[in-house]
Amino acid sequence: MRIPQIRERLIEIAHTLGNGEIERLANKLTRRPTIKRAMPVSRTMTAELKQEIREYHKAHPGVAQTEIAKLFNVNQGRAPEALRGKYDDTSIRLSS
Repeated sequence: MRIPQIRERLIEIAHTLGNGEIERLANKLTRRPTIKRAMPVSRTMTAELKQEIREYHKAHPGVAQTEIAKLFNVNQGRAPEALRGKYDDTSIRLSS
């Protein structure tokens, strides 16, 4: 049995027994409302963005990858992936 069926059965039993407490408890067996998630704040990785990141890194080799990620508004894990050439054939959303 799944929770909705258990809830229905408990309500039937509560009505048969005249037990309001069981019915109140059964009515608490419902799904919570869905939670809205925040919109992604990172940019979408494109071939052009990867190329920009690589060019910037070549021109500024001493800059940390975390700083490059902040500069280009991408997730910190995506900047090194762009530098290594990961996902060269696809566009991906840059959010965790």
